[in-house]
Amino acid sequence: MYLKNLTMLGFKSFADKTSLNFQPGVTAIVGPNGCGKSNVSDAIRWVLGEQSAKALRGGEMADVIFNGTDARKPLGMAEVSLTIGDVDDAHLQAAGVEVAFNEVTVTRRIFKDGGSEYFLNKVPCRLKDIQQLFMGTGMGRTSYSIMAQGNITQLLSSKPEDRRLVFEEAAGITKFKSQKKEALRKLEYTEQNLLRVADLIREVKRQIGSLQRQAGKARRYKQLSLELQHLDTQLARHHFDVLQAEITERSATAEKLRVEMEICQDSVLRCEDEILQLRNRLSALEGQISQSQQHGLELKSQAEKHEGRIQFNQERLKELEAQNSRSLSDISQGEERKRAAEQELATVVERLRDSEFKLEEQRQTLAAKREAVQQTEQELLTLSESLRRAQSEAFGAAQQLTRVRNEINALDLQKQGNSIRLEKLSAEKIQLEEERVRLEARLGEFAANVEAEKLSVQTTRGTIEERQARLRQIGQEMSQVTQQLDGFLRQQAETRSRLNVLEQLESSHEGFSAGTLAVLRQSRAVIGSLADRIRVPDRYVVAIENALGHNLQLVLTEKPESAQQILSELTASKQGRASVAALDIKMPESLQLTFDGEMAPEAHTQPPQPQFPGEGGPVLEEPLAALKIVDGDAAVEKLLKALLGRTFIVPDLATATAQIQNGHAGCDFVTFGGDLLNRYGIYTGGYLNGSGNGRAPSSILGRKNQITELQAALAQLQEQVNDTSRRKGALQSEQTELQATLEEARTELRAQEVAIATREGEFRALQNSQRVLHQKIDTVVYEIQSLAEQEQEGLEKRNALAAQIAAMEVREKELQTQVSDLNAQIDTLRAQRDTANAALTETKVALATEEQLCASFAKQQAPLENRIRELDQLVFQRKNEIAIVIQRKEQAESEIAESQQQIERLAHERQVNSTRTADLISQKSAQDKDIAARDEELRSQRHRLTALQQQRGSVDVELAQKTMSVQNLRERIQQKYQLKLDDVRSECITITFADEGQPKVQTLTPEEMANAGLSTDWNAVGEQVAALQKRLDEMGPVNLVAIEEYEETEQRYNFLTKQHDDLVNAKTQLVEVINRINTQTREMFTTTFNQIRENFRSMFVEVFGGGKADLILVDEADVLESGIDIMARPPGKQLQSISLLSGGEQTMTAVALLFSIYQVKPSPFCVLDELDAPLDESNINRFIRILQRFLASSQFVIITHNKRTIGMADVLYGVTMQEQGVSRIVSVKFHKVDGPVAPNRAKPLVNVTGHDVEEDEDAPHKREDTLEVTMSN
Repeated sequence: MYLKNLTMLGFKSFADKTSLNFQPGVTAIVGPNGCGKSNVSDAIRWVLGEQSAKALRGGEMADVIFNGTDARKPLGMAEVSLTIGDVDDAHLQAAGVEVAFNEVTVTRRIFKDGGSEYFLNKVPCRLKDIQQLFMGTGMGRTSYSIMAQGNITQLLSSKPEDRRLVFEEAAGITKFKSQKKEALRKLEYTEQNLLRVADLIREVKRQIGSLQRQAGKARRYKQLSLELQHLDTQLARHHFDVLQAEITERSATAEKLRVEMEICQDSVLRCEDEILQLRNRLSALEGQISQSQQHGLELKSQAEKHEGRIQFNQERLKELEAQNSRSLSDISQGEERKRAAEQELATVVERLRDSEFKLEEQRQTLAAKREAVQQTEQELLTLSESLRRAQSEAFGAAQQLTRVRNEINALDLQKQGNSIRLEKLSAEKIQLEEERVRLEARLGEFAANVEAEKLSVQTTRGTIEERQARLRQIGQEMSQVTQQLDGFLRQQAETRSRLNVLEQLESSHEGFSAGTLAVLRQSRAVIGSLADRIRVPDRYVVAIENALGHNLQLVLTEKPESAQQILSELTASKQGRASVAALDIKMPESLQLTFDGEMAPEAHTQPPQPQFPGEGGPVLEEPLAALKIVDGDAAVEKLLKALLGRTFIVPDLATATAQIQNGHAGCDFVTFGGDLLNRYGIYTGGYLNGSGNGRAPSSILGRKNQITELQAALAQLQEQVNDTSRRKGALQSEQTELQATLEEARTELRAQEVAIATREGEFRALQNSQRVLHQKIDTVVYEIQSLAEQEQEGLEKRNALAAQIAAMEVREKELQTQVSDLNAQIDTLRAQRDTANAALTETKVALATEEQLCASFAKQQAPLENRIRELDQLVFQRKNEIAIVIQRKEQAESEIAESQQQIERLAHERQVNSTRTADLISQKSAQDKDIAARDEELRSQRHRLTALQQQRGSVDVELAQKTMSVQNLRERIQQKYQLKLDDVRSECITITFADEGQPKVQTLTPEEMANAGLSTDWNAVGEQVAALQKRLDEMGPVNLVAIEEYEETEQRYNFLTKQHDDLVNAKTQLVEVINRINTQTREMFTTTFNQIRENFRSMFVEVFGGGKADLILVDEADVLESGIDIMARPPGKQLQSISLLSGGEQTMTAVALLFSIYQVKPSPFCVLDELDAPLDESNINRFIRILQRFLASSQFVIITHNKRTIGMADVLYGVTMQEQGVSRIVSVKFHKVDGPVAPNRAKPLVNVTGHDVEEDEDAPHKREDTLEVTMSN
């Protein structure tokens, strides 16, 4: 087998469909960092069944779907297909693939919602099928066929138990271990099933005895229930008939009261109309009176308004005179205040001019004094800078002297401290060695405890998985049962709906003529119709309905007089026509009622039996008389003989015609389809819509049969609903119990996992403590050595410092003297500066005072100017107001004269309006008297109407009560017995009470009751109903399905016993299988491990040029579960842990292990993802040399940056990102050069058109799409 093709679509950065074809040998995949090279190896790992998103460098599995770029939208799906060529048929058969294929294509697809699909040669399959296909080939997702740079540390540093998986794949036992795991799971499941079946058998044996007793009780309960139903329905029917009679009587009374109420209501309406007309006229008068009175009020209001206006204008004249006086006074005062303000302004202007002159003199003096102060400050600043430098130098000298003295003291103290520290370190080293011994002992104990707890967790997880599987199975069964139950309930509802429709049609006698319906509903002498008393099989319904014709609607009564009375009433009511048959009428035996209803002599006492031919259409084995297939009551037996005594059923009209011609002219013949040939030779037939099969609702006899069928179907559906409900309940109970036990197991698992996590945390803490302890011991030894070196260095340093102290002390004294001289000069200058600052301050104060005075004068000038302008404005405004006042006085005097004229006119109009109002009030009084007389008559009529309504209300209440009682009876019978009370036929019942035992109940016909002189004692019937109900109640709860449950339980017991025997045999077989698998896998693993171990020892020496390496089983006693440790010591090193190897050493160790496995069982292909990245030049040469040895047995796909590795490739693929974020495969064309290689070139000659392969490593998107490579052989 070899890797032939890899196709990716939407996987990580490969947004477009990308296909890579592989050939045997070495295929190199190159490209700059970040271009998506490693996504190729991730795609191979993923399609082979990798389930860890972390192993694919993602957070969740949906992260492998192309997530879009700035220019592209995200995709909703990722798909990878891997094609393996030259597949062995034997391998496919071992993997369970029955069809032989030369190539196998594995496809994996994932969607954004998390859904996944797997295909094997485009056929949907399971992940398990793919894993089984590659088991034992070295190509699985956890095998050694894919090795990335990050997997090296994981392989070397993982737990010994996890490292074992690679060796199991090489040994080819992964498939056997999978089979063993499946067998163990089945064994555990079988053992638990045995326990459950044993419990079920015990429980079922206990249930059988209980159900046997319950079944007997259920049979007695059913018998009493049937007796109770019969008597209770008959008693209810009796009460129903009594109530119906009372309802009829009350309805007649109510109708009489309704007529009287209508007459009285007409009188009330007439009186109300007359009163309404009178009140309308009264309202008109009242409106006129109101208008007249309103007009008078309006005239009065207008007069008062004019009087008020006169008074207002008079007061306004007074106010205008006062306003004129005030304005003249304001003008005089304003002119006086203006003259005073002008004088004050002139004084302020003069003072302001003097203040500005003094201010200028003060400013010149201040400038001269400020200049003197600044000069003094400059001199002081220069001396201060000199002092600062002298002080700084003196401070530095003192500080340096102090530092040297402190160093000498510190060296003395350090010497003392080192002596003490050395004693403590020696003691600490002894304690740490003792602690190390104790810690190693505790680590051993913890390791054993953690392994034991892990074994317990595995057991608990197995239990949980088994219960979860059963819960899923129950969920599926529940879904199926629920669907079945819903289907039954839906069918039941549909059937019940059809039955209700047919029953309604039957109760309303649908299809009967109007006259027949009127007789059946209104006449008490009627005992039903002929159609109600006969029953016909479905096959013959159409034939019998057409043979009887309108006689099917015959109304039955007992006496001829009743028939005549019925027809007389029907004629009087004009509701149609009907045919009535009197059952008691005596007819001569020599006469029969013919088909058309006329009386005719009969030719023979017995009708002739026609004989049918044996050919030419449907054949009847014997003559089929219509009477033989019609089942009727005894009461209508004579009538049926008269109607159908000479009627026969034939296959077709041809047969009927032949019978008539053969001498049977006195008979009527009807076909199955309803075509008729009567004894007079008249043919009747044709097509009638909806009646061809007798199943239409309009078919009277077919409708009765359908009702019977639907009732039977309803009963069967109810049994199915009950059975399904019991199955659903049992599943729900089992589901609840399983969920409870599953939650307990999960709780136990969580507790165990927490305990393991705690143990592992403590174990890691102990390991950390051990590592820290070793570091402390190394640190203590190092410190002891360092202390001796420090003591010698300190002695030499102290001698050098002592020689420096004398020179430093002389320099310090010289600097102190210089600082004192500078301080004296600075004090003198500071005194001069203070005197000049005081004079400057006095000048500033005088200047500020003069500035404030000048500002005050300037501030007074502006308000005075504003005040003069305001007074000018006031005088002008008051003069304008005086002119306006004079104009308003003239207007007010004019309005007063006009209002006096209006008052005189309004007084005359008021006098005329008062006279008209008095006339209208007189007319209104006369109208009020007429209305009072009509109101008295209306009250009398309404009192009579109220009395009639009360009587009608009482009758309606009684009628409603009776109707409600009837409805309650119907509902009680319907709810209790699922029967319609209208369908219950009244029967005559007698109850005989014996001295001992139960009363005897008999049902007799009315004739038998009359002959015996008996009548039904309904009180006794009621007492018997109560007694039966009491007996049923005393029986307590009854399991009505106990009989069926008893039979089912017995069958279940036999079934469980057989299941128990089958499980015992299955357990024995599973144990034998597990033992065979253990023996075979132990031999295979031991052989393979020993071969790899020897190969690894020699391969390590070859790779490193020396050193030592080995593979060690952690527990040789348990070969099948033991972990594997790797021991690797490069030349010249004594490392305790393999994790301490450098990156290159770890890579070469992994290479040595990988090819050691390949020597035993090479994988068909191997993917190396930048495995050579940490290797230097010499190790790259070794790596390539070893790789070339295995090219004949395996195919290699190498993702690399190394030019030496690229140089050995047979096929080269380049990965670029010309479009940002989207990877593409570069097309590469190789051209072989036949000429010799230049002797001065160490590497193959590579001519590249476009860009060099290694060019622009930091800009993958700038790559050219096509590389043309020419290589020398």
